[in-house]
Amino acid sequence: MRERLSCIVVDDEEGAHLVLHHYIKDIRKLELKASFYNPVQAMDYMYDHEVDLIFLDINMPGLNGLEMLRALSNPPFVILTTAYKEYALESYEYRVVDYLVKPFDIKRFMAAIDHVFSRYSTAVKSVVSDPAVIQIIVPSSSVVVKVDGDFVRIMCKDIVYIQSWGNYVKIFTASGSHISSLTTAEMEQKLDKAVFMRIHKSYIISLERIRRISGGLVELDSGERLPIGSTYRRELLAYFQK
Repeated sequence: MRERLSCIVVDDEEGAHLVLHHYIKDIRKLELKASFYNPVQAMDYMYDHEVDLIFLDINMPGLNGLEMLRALSNPPFVILTTAYKEYALESYEYRVVDYLVKPFDIKRFMAAIDHVFSRYSTAVKSVVSDPAVIQIIVPSSSVVVKVDGDFVRIMCKDIVYIQSWGNYVKIFTASGSHISSLTTAEMEQKLDKAVFMRIHKSYIISLERIRRISGGLVELDSGERLPIGSTYRRELLAYFQK
């Protein structure tokens, strides 16, 4: 188990930064790495730095907190810090550990931190690996998407392909299809890149479903023939010829 968990603060309010910095500095097992007023800057930082925990506001101009989480393929633990309660249910689609409603005090903050370390300890105990290398395993056997206002869990093994559908995606499975209010890029971030591949600006396929590649088309075991974009052709052929 790591001696300290690295964390960042993402909030557009100066007061929230001051309170969180004050609380975090007294927690020996937390290490505050950076603070951001803009979710895009936070994501840019996370591409190059390991982060274990985010203190994340929801209502921010531009990209909001939940949109930031949707864009992350493997988000760390999250404690939401917001003045609004109505997002609580939707937030638990992600790795949200606790939900702090502003203004919160030290007792509520410490309860949230205890939840994080409890969840972290459980995750570490479930790992079977070299004792010198501790990794947190995040299940990737399914994805949760919003369909007609409801949250639907879809098993990844059932997904045949995904098609861009304007500002939505249409997810084709072995038993039917679902239209979800995600962009193709957002959906791509949710999927395991070892199992799914973007083959066109409008299509993501399950690599296990490929039957053959003929000219500029890929044929899936379900019979669908989908176009291959020139940008994606080389990577697809390299995978198929392994």
